[in-house]
Amino acid sequence: MNIAMCTIAWKPTAIETVLPIIAAAGYDGAELWGPHLDRFVSEHDSLDPLVEQLAKLGLRVPMVSAYSDLVNEPDEGLAVAMRLVHYALRLGAPFVRVFTGGGSSAAEPTVWDAVADVLAEICTLAAPYGVDLALETHQGHLHDSTSGTLRLLQMIKAPNLGVNLDIYNLFAIGEDPLAALEQLAPWLRIVHLKNARRLAGESQPCGIAEGDLDYCPFLRALRERGYDGYLSVEWFGPEPERAAVSELASIRQMLTTG
Repeated sequence: MNIAMCTIAWKPTAIETVLPIIAAAGYDGAELWGPHLDRFVSEHDSLDPLVEQLAKLGLRVPMVSAYSDLVNEPDEGLAVAMRLVHYALRLGAPFVRVFTGGGSSAAEPTVWDAVADVLAEICTLAAPYGVDLALETHQGHLHDSTSGTLRLLQMIKAPNLGVNLDIYNLFAIGEDPLAALEQLAPWLRIVHLKNARRLAGESQPCGIAEGDLDYCPFLRALRERGYDGYLSVEWFGPEPERAAVSELASIRQMLTTG
């Protein structure tokens, strides 16, 4: 398994400053946050300098991460998705992360139908470019649970639509990580890793080896399945430069000993 870190950990920082930190920590790749790329293109009129920097640093890009609301802003969501598909093509990234909006998997059938119409169109338009779309299991969207994600996948039935499995998000709503993996494995494209502790009723970001989710059984199950894609670290706590080093060390230890 290869390991990447998402640049979202450094939201206000220019992406060309972030990439050397990720490379110096020893990661195989960098998952690029969509707003970072939009900012870079607005300042440089091209992704070419970023492509050159990534090559010099020896970093690959497993995914670029978009934000969209296909219910309330379907045209904008379509435009954002296709803009990031072109970013991914230039950066050599195989996947674009997709959010749908819709509130939750408990949404009305009309919401599901509206999302399915736009998402199917995005899949059709993206297919000729060889870039897959990955639904992230995430609260606030139709794909907030294993069942919701499966329902959407089965509604679209597009070969270039898969899953960005954020396993902590499913754990946080009470799902069994191993059961979720079992059901979503056929569509698995990439895995997000983060952890948190529940303290005084609030979720506090913490190191991957220190949170409420024990990652060892999940990583062992991935290994037993022969998963050879990317694990991508999402960090939302303080001191991301320090966390980049410690999270990678923790993951490598769990992969070796778990």
